[in-house]
Amino acid sequence: MTETLLTSARAGSVRVRALRSLLGGGALYLALFSVVHVVLALTTDGATPADAVCLVLVIGPQAVLAVRGREDLSVAWTAAICASLVLAAAVGLWTMRPGLLDETYSAWFLGAIAFDLLGIVLLGRLRTAWAIMAVIVVLAVVRATTHGMPAADGLGLVVRHVATLLVGTALAVSLRRSRSAFALFQALRLRRSTEEEASRARDAARRAAVEQVLGAAGPSLRAIAAGRELSADDRRQLLVLEGSLRDQIRTPRLVRGALRDSVDAARRRGINVLLMDEADAAPAAARDDAAAWLAQRLDAVAQGGFVGRLRDVGDGVRATAVNDDHGETASFPSGS
Repeated sequence: MTETLLTSARAGSVRVRALRSLLGGGALYLALFSVVHVVLALTTDGATPADAVCLVLVIGPQAVLAVRGREDLSVAWTAAICASLVLAAAVGLWTMRPGLLDETYSAWFLGAIAFDLLGIVLLGRLRTAWAIMAVIVVLAVVRATTHGMPAADGLGLVVRHVATLLVGTALAVSLRRSRSAFALFQALRLRRSTEEEASRARDAARRAAVEQVLGAAGPSLRAIAAGRELSADDRRQLLVLEGSLRDQIRTPRLVRGALRDSVDAARRRGINVLLMDEADAAPAAARDDAAAWLAQRLDAVAQGGFVGRLRDVGDGVRATAVNDDHGETASFPSGS
């Protein structure tokens, strides 16, 4: 059952690649490549079995390259393509009549091989393509010298194809650099967009919290506007609201939940509370543990002033609670 599913998945992947290639023009290029080289093979020196073998050996790799369409050419596929191209060069060179070595189109298969190597280069296998080209150059020179011809005649067969591969390599390197620069630009733009969205979300949350505090201050503000005499409880409530507003502006991520309740209760008891948050980027779990610890320390304060501080220490959060002359410190690891 598992093998059947794997086979089906592989078949589906091949169909997807083929469809993507067809839509991207790969199939059209393969058809044009095949027609051109079939015509050259059949019209240059007549059709021979060697021509048929060479056609299969050069069109097969081109079909693979056209379907791949991405820089994911595996080692196995690369080795198979290279073996096919070297074999095509050997068969073509060794079946040519010696007198045709200087004929341009009699070595049509070398041009086909050069275009196959261009495909390998575009898929990121530059060294492999040039290694195969070096092997083909050696084969051409050996073929010429074994038939009593100068080595230059063998080189003459492949020199134009070497130049083609050189131009293709330069183009591939340029395209790769352009893609890298574009990918970097896209990553920077995405990061900037993410940061801007996070900043807008923080600002919106801060405005909502401030509006909530101002909403709670409404009755007291209306009493002041009406000229009503404020009681001690009213003044204490105004101090609580003023402190809450200050907290929402300075430490919006800290004064939440239990700590917020503790801070409001402490200010109603007449305690001057000051909070400092220097661990905004610390993990949320460590921050929550530290905030709960501060709330416990603040609940135990009966009078005086209280300073609570969170500091990011890299591997966690360090919390400090100071009540007048008495201070405590605790650390909360990131994994806590």
